[in-house]
Amino acid sequence: MKTIEKPYLRKGTLLGEDRYRIDALEEDNDIITTYLAYDVFRQKKVKIRELFPTRIMTRGAGEDQTISCKLLSSEALFKSMKGHVIARAKKLIGLYPLENITNVLAFFEGNGTVYVVEELTPGAVSLDEYLKKRHSFKFTVEALLKILAPAFGILEKLHGKGIWHGSLTPANILVTPQGSCLLTHLTDPVEDIASEELGNPAIRRSEYCPVEMYVEDAQRGPGADIFALGAILYRYTTGEKLPPYYERINDEVEPKAPKDCETRIMDFQSDAIMKAVALYDFDRYASVAELLKDLAPEDMELDSLHSTQEEARNFSRLPYWYRKRQNEFKRYVVILAVIIIAFIVIFVPRFSDIAKNGKINRFYKRFYKATEYERCDMLSKLSKQDRSFYGNDYMTLPDDMEEEERSKLMTSKYFDLRLGHYETGNPSQAAVGNFEYLKIDFMLGQAWVTYISREKEEHWEFPLKPAIDGSFTVRKTVTEGGAAAKTTVEKLTP
Repeated sequence: MKTIEKPYLRKGTLLGEDRYRIDALEEDNDIITTYLAYDVFRQKKVKIRELFPTRIMTRGAGEDQTISCKLLSSEALFKSMKGHVIARAKKLIGLYPLENITNVLAFFEGNGTVYVVEELTPGAVSLDEYLKKRHSFKFTVEALLKILAPAFGILEKLHGKGIWHGSLTPANILVTPQGSCLLTHLTDPVEDIASEELGNPAIRRSEYCPVEMYVEDAQRGPGADIFALGAILYRYTTGEKLPPYYERINDEVEPKAPKDCETRIMDFQSDAIMKAVALYDFDRYASVAELLKDLAPEDMELDSLHSTQEEARNFSRLPYWYRKRQNEFKRYVVILAVIIIAFIVIFVPRFSDIAKNGKINRFYKRFYKATEYERCDMLSKLSKQDRSFYGNDYMTLPDDMEEEERSKLMTSKYFDLRLGHYETGNPSQAAVGNFEYLKIDFMLGQAWVTYISREKEEHWEFPLKPAIDGSFTVRKTVTEGGAAAKTTVEKLTP
């Protein structure tokens, strides 16, 4: 772990809407800076890779960690590099999960650049470090293929998907504690590293990098990976590094074939390695599969090594703590929904009844205190819906209905002036103690209003339409204290 100093991101910096926390600096290849980070959402350690070509970019001072181009002329190059990083990240995310690579989990933009989130592989070491622990300087091709076979396989698959590595070195090949081989640095913008503005960045290791990676307008692609694989095999079968292209060009330096370096490899394997590291891509193999076929003895079975597929799938699942919190939240939502439904079922009808009774109560209190003319006016202005709401509307009953059936329908509801709500039945039969009732029945063209109390009973027949002069002719019948009923007819004027 390296101490984070300028111009790198500070320890504790939060990225990606405060989801990722920077913990330590791991590597800087002059194009992309790699940090060890922590995903606070999934509660897992990850790698964060920041596009920061230090040759052309600078970071703001103080709290501002935004990076910007040192020169306006570099903006087009940096834009191209961002585009290549994003395009590679999108392709790899689309293939997730893949075996034998450090999978790309996400990417996002911020601080003027782009960040890529990759899996962390605890305990994995570089191929170079792994082989040094074997206490040997020269290996057989068979021994190397047992380690590197997954790298050959995944590169063949990636090439078929239009993805090539471009910066393959022993440092970018990891070996896990289980012996599985993983490729890293797949999102490096290698399409642009030949630009003169970038100088000679550390991402480009001359002994593993073909000539086309140094020529700005050259055609680049999977041939660079085939060259790198051949250079890695050359390094660990001969114990020597392959001379860089600029020493080999014009035949100034010709690398020795592995079979001439006191190695323990067969001639056909030496020839295959030399073809893979040919100076120009048209002299190399057309595919990784062809190279592997020419390297492996006929009796050698290249079985797949340990698969990281299940581990990758596990990473795609939601964290346990998050799923647990979601389940708890769902339970709370269900409980709350049940409470709300119960509240609606139990109390909303009551509130509705209260509101309804309040409206009826106000109408009857006003009706009770009004003059007879005002009562006529109130009744004449009621709509059909209001008539059904405030009284018993029989105006729609058929004319040929039997009297007995009609009388049953007419005994419906009345208003208790003391309690302030509707009752059903016949007021005279229900009367007990002190009572006051008002009952309104709407007949054809008339409203029959009945007032009943312990002392007296009053009955009005109000017309529902006034005369031409605005008057109403009202028929009133009063029965009081057991005396005979008295009927009067009165014309009411405004």
